[in-house]
Amino acid sequence: MKTPLQRPNPKKIKPRKKPGRGSVPAKARRLASLAEAPPGELFSILVGCCPDALMAVDQRGFVRYMNPAAERLLQRSAADLIGQPFSFPVDSLRSQEVTISSSGSDFKVAEILTEEAAWGGEKFYVVSLRDVTGSVRMREQLRALSDVDPLTGLLNRRGFFDAAQRQLSLAQRTKRDMTFLFVDLDGLKSINDTHGHIEGDQCLIEVANVLRKTFRQPDILSRYGGDEFAVLAIEAKQRSSQKIIERLDKNLQAHNARKRPDRRISFSLGLAHFNPASPASVEQLIENADERMYQNKYAKKRARSRA
Repeated sequence: MKTPLQRPNPKKIKPRKKPGRGSVPAKARRLASLAEAPPGELFSILVGCCPDALMAVDQRGFVRYMNPAAERLLQRSAADLIGQPFSFPVDSLRSQEVTISSSGSDFKVAEILTEEAAWGGEKFYVVSLRDVTGSVRMREQLRALSDVDPLTGLLNRRGFFDAAQRQLSLAQRTKRDMTFLFVDLDGLKSINDTHGHIEGDQCLIEVANVLRKTFRQPDILSRYGGDEFAVLAIEAKQRSSQKIIERLDKNLQAHNARKRPDRRISFSLGLAHFNPASPASVEQLIENADERMYQNKYAKKRARSRA
């Protein structure tokens, strides 16, 4: 005979006691014990849990203390660094970014904040370091995008000016010659009107490809705007200008040989030379090359009209 199932006795749930006047909640007890902790122990807990790297540097520039986050950021132990000179200036109270490690394209950047403090009659610096590598990478990527022409992949006008200005300053210090070229795609308006803007854009891309094939990696190539391209040939002396023109024309002819006659491109160019003995600005080089380019374009039009 089966024994009928019996329900287990329900557990008696004790009502939760409301804290009376004499009782202290657990959280309050923990806070009370934390408040009663020795100052040195409390300091170690707080600084040890801080996600930012914290260091104490004396007025002579030697490391006196560093928390675990500083060890992780600098990839050095406290035993290695305490008593050693701090690698970065701490006398500036403003925020600054420093590269704390670099290996090729792999780098780490920290933002340093410095505050003056005193303990036991001795003045020192409290240095906080925060890893801002991700923000710096993002900033550089955005800057790179803002300096690049999206159609051709060359530098745009802003990117060219920045890069050319740096190279001109370097060339003046190192006494190096350079050659500046201004290139203008012939008949872009007619191409757009006849074949459409997609074909016009394709012609601009093809000019960029011819320039890439002609010039070396260190040279600065840009789509200066519209149908104009600017090139700064590094360490190109004035006597080598004719060789540059010949190489450019050879690559242009090789490109057009693969095209239908109505799809071939041509361009006009002007050159200007940078002489470190009598240096010119980027604006002056552009103006000189632009003037010679228009002279070249006008001469080509006049030759076609005679033909």
